Amino acid sequence: MALTRPLRLKRELVQSAPEVSTTEKPVARVWVDSGVFHLDESYDYLVPDNLDPHVSVGVRVQVPFNGRECEALVLERIAVTSGRKLKSITKVISRVPLASKRSLDLIALVATRWACHPYDVIRSAIPPRVASVEKKQWSDKTAHAPSQSSVRQYRQLPPYRDSFQVLSDHVNGLSANGSILVLVPDKRSVLRLIKYLPKALVLDSDLPRSERYENFLRARTTSAQVIIGTRSAIFVDSPDLASIVIFNESSEQYFEIRSPGWNARDIAVLRARTENIPIYCVGYSPSAEVARLIDIGWFDFKSAKEKVRVDTFQQEFSELLPGKIIGELRQLIKQGPILFIAPRKGYSQSISCNKCRNISICSCGGRLEKKGVTTAISCSLCAHVYSEWACQYCAGVIPFLLNRGSERFAQEIGVALPGVSITLSEADKNVEDFQVSSGIVIATPGSAPMSVKGYAAVVILNGEKLLNQSDLRAQERAREIFFTHAALLNPSGSALLVINHANPIVGALASWKPSLISRRELAERIEASLPPFVRSISLDIDSAESATMVRALNKSRDEGRLPASTRILGPSILNTSTHRILLLAPLEDGEALVLLIHEFQRRRSATRKKLATLRIDPYSLSR
Repeated sequence: MALTRPLRLKRELVQSAPEVSTTEKPVARVWVDSGVFHLDESYDYLVPDNLDPHVSVGVRVQVPFNGRECEALVLERIAVTSGRKLKSITKVISRVPLASKRSLDLIALVATRWACHPYDVIRSAIPPRVASVEKKQWSDKTAHAPSQSSVRQYRQLPPYRDSFQVLSDHVNGLSANGSILVLVPDKRSVLRLIKYLPKALVLDSDLPRSERYENFLRARTTSAQVIIGTRSAIFVDSPDLASIVIFNESSEQYFEIRSPGWNARDIAVLRARTENIPIYCVGYSPSAEVARLIDIGWFDFKSAKEKVRVDTFQQEFSELLPGKIIGELRQLIKQGPILFIAPRKGYSQSISCNKCRNISICSCGGRLEKKGVTTAISCSLCAHVYSEWACQYCAGVIPFLLNRGSERFAQEIGVALPGVSITLSEADKNVEDFQVSSGIVIATPGSAPMSVKGYAAVVILNGEKLLNQSDLRAQERAREIFFTHAALLNPSGSALLVINHANPIVGALASWKPSLISRRELAERIEASLPPFVRSISLDIDSAESATMVRALNKSRDEGRLPASTRILGPSILNTSTHRILLLAPLEDGEALVLLIHEFQRRRSATRKKLATLRIDPYSLSR
């Protein structure tokens, strides 16, 4: 006999009446994290009396939106609004104000400048909430004393000195009338600088979540401090921010990977203009964008006034080390460690057949590579291992290794200089600073450790390849590589360049004047109407829509909705499903171009079409 289940009364939830507001400013204007691109304007909500004391500018709240509860950020409290009935704020998520009016204005400017939803910027500007951190006492200091200074300087770093010690000396020498924000490109730079500024507050995405949130709130509520951070720290809302210092502003690390792709240097320039905050760039060689600002007088260039001994050695048969350099290296190795800069890591990035010279391709379409001396040939995409490699064209069994990497350099240099210890330093296995005092160090760009007394020689391998890449930033990156690593020499050391003797980088490096080549590059850019003299936009769109998109853009230009000066390049093929369209317009027409593309994205979102992947003023136009 089956058991009879007990009866249960069905409950019906009655929706309670909405709260009312009797305050002077009963309405909160907010940005809503709706997740919908075109719903990027501000919205008004009623503030119930029971939440009134806690709803202020910069506070996170929860609001009903399109049938669901969404997070929102309070922009302001207002007294009147339209006559329509308003929904009420349902919850205060965080009672701690996370942004001031100045910070919110900056977020709005960035959202307009990079054509995105404000919450795409907020996710970078304000770290994720940690409730336990908010339980501590936090005072909201929102008063900002306006800076009366308009200092804008690019300070060139000298050779032979620890760049982070020079940077810390500069920071310590700045006015103590407020807080100083120091931006560095990566975690390794943070660790290097913090040794000289141990009392500084660190804002870095690599910090544990609770520590990052706590440091963010400290930066908002504490005066007269030094704040060290990576790119997202540019949004720091210090109550008395007095200066912004950017180290190595040309680094690609300052460009946000996620949409909308803003970069910290341009936001720093934006803050210097709108908030009248002094800005200092500290580095060896300026980017093209900063070189233009130096050229027009917006930045004041402070040169280091130094010289470096430079010797060149030209390849005759594509050999790694020209014969004449080996004798020089044997003499210099007796005086101290030698640093070799290899363009890339690994052993060989491409495989061809020794017989027919065809490039070897995997069945998946990826190129084959050899990662180490003892490892087998494998695919760079699917990682399939070819233990017994054979050419798919002529069945030859002897591979020819192309595009040497740092491990193959180590093997060949070891043969040329037997009996000398060799240390490898790469991105995933960095050698710590001041650990090497003799022998040879082979490092990829950005991974070179500092030596205690400096290097007796710095050897730049394959200098021609560094300068002659097809990317628009190739010369800029190469300049940075040459100057940054030559600076690691000791005062009696030499920079040995495997490069053509007549290359202009030789004279620029010897005289420690990057302007000798950057000015020529700027002249070429302005003649060809390329960045930084134009605003650039890359649109990655489905291949099926690319032709239609180009026709629509041409029509918009003909009808005057798009600036007549706009150049439309492409579409170019990124892969089988995606094409890229490039839009270039002079700086004076850039804002109109961005506004139209922003409206294009809004309309695609409103009609539920897939958004194009948008990058405004990207680091590179070709990748």
